[in-house]
Amino acid sequence: MLDFSFEIIDETKINIQYKYGSELFNFNLYYANGEWTLHPFDGILIQNREMCSLIVSELLRNKDFHVMLVKEKIILSQLRTSINLQSDSPDEWGVDRRIADYSSHDDELMDYIGNHSFEDILQLEQEQIESRVQFFQQIIQRMFMEGFGPEDADFIKVQSVIRVYKETYDRLGELSDDYQSERGRRRW
Repeated sequence: MLDFSFEIIDETKINIQYKYGSELFNFNLYYANGEWTLHPFDGILIQNREMCSLIVSELLRNKDFHVMLVKEKIILSQLRTSINLQSDSPDEWGVDRRIADYSSHDDELMDYIGNHSFEDILQLEQEQIESRVQFFQQIIQRMFMEGFGPEDADFIKVQSVIRVYKETYDRLGELSDDYQSERGRRRW
């Protein structure tokens, strides 16, 4: 499995997967308002600024990431992130800063939503679910190779997780089909 992979969706969107430790993290690199922005899509990163900062800083040092940026004519020094990676120093205005951070995050989220269609967001969600299916399929293959099978409780649980993800993927596909039939109605 590669530590870094990417998929160019179009000239303004690139989906990125970066392996940190044993986990794959998903990012979206998108061009809006004259800037390229790196946005984490895993809830664990969005909720944990320290972890996000650590993983993004590792990604920014990844040579394959640098090569991709060069090939796509994206200047590393002008790249920004959709969430603030700076840690705030505690001071008397700590509460106000936290409120400002939430407000800034909401603005960035609304900016992202405004620059992507529902179909784009839905497609990205399906891609993330597909990567989760692949992850759990690798787990079940490894379990099988180590002698675990359908009689093992954990094997059954992993099979159930795969089934849930596949059903979710299919249901999101149905939403995408519904959206395409109503293409003229953009909500945001």
